Amino acid sequence: MTDRIEHMVVGELMTRWPDAVPVFIRHRMACPGCVMAPFMTVREAAHEYGLDPEGLAGELAQAIGQVDL
Repeated sequence: MTDRIEHMVVGELMTRWPDAVPVFIRHRMACPGCVMAPFMTVREAAHEYGLDPEGLAGELAQAIGQVDL
């Protein structure tokens, strides 16, 4: 599932699962409210912030209750 989350667009992820927002905030990411959120994937955002995309996707999966995507 983390692979699917890595390739999701950040804006869509936050809209569908608002419980994901605190994960971005905890990592001091500007994704909530960012004009690029509707266009960037979680993987791309992780790279921009120097984070491990798989690790970030894992945290997001946990935050959203590992819903079946």
